[in-house]
Amino acid sequence: MRILDETGPTPASVVTEHVALPDSRPTDRAFVRLNMITSVDGGTAVAGMSGGLGNRDDHAVFAALRAGADGVLVGLGTVLAEHYHAPDPPLQLYVVSDTADVSGAPDLFASGRATLVLPTRVGPVPDGVPELRAGDGEFVDLDAVTTALAGQVLVAEGGPTLAGLLAAHGLVDEFFVTIAPRVIAGDSARVAHGPEASPALWELEHGFVDDDGFLFLRYCRQ
Repeated sequence: MRILDETGPTPASVVTEHVALPDSRPTDRAFVRLNMITSVDGGTAVAGMSGGLGNRDDHAVFAALRAGADGVLVGLGTVLAEHYHAPDPPLQLYVVSDTADVSGAPDLFASGRATLVLPTRVGPVPDGVPELRAGDGEFVDLDAVTTALAGQVLVAEGGPTLAGLLAAHGLVDEFFVTIAPRVIAGDSARVAHGPEASPALWELEHGFVDDDGFLFLRYCRQ
């Protein structure tokens, strides 16, 4: 474990300069990097928002991962709770939802930078909103989504339900987790929530602690 200091690299610089895409990444689906934050007692939100857990280094890692991605995979609940804005081109948001109601974020979806990802059973989306249909069941088929976006690098930003589904389907290739030195109790969901995933071991590639005591970890599938 490396302890960061003022003269050493920052977590964001490690992401930017040293996290190369592996040669063995899948070619038949998107390469998915999951980025989440948790308190030391396992909570993922303060007053309903994960942003209250982070610090400047966590925010910088968030930006660095986006800078190395083609798109962002995120649930509609997270988009609304965290007040997402349209990303800079060419980055595209892929917003997973079970409803075509985007009235909670009209400016975002009017920008054309957010694609609504829906199962086929859901009715039509508002005019001008890009859409991706995946699966004819009750929920979005994430295997079909990542297949449709094959060749792209996606950073998945949660929330916990989406993270859990991605993990359960074996679609997470790298997991970036920030552990905030906070104890928040409460009843917020854990980082990945939902169906059980394979308990296979992952490999720790990087670990850093910043001067605020935030722990930054990067795990890769073995």
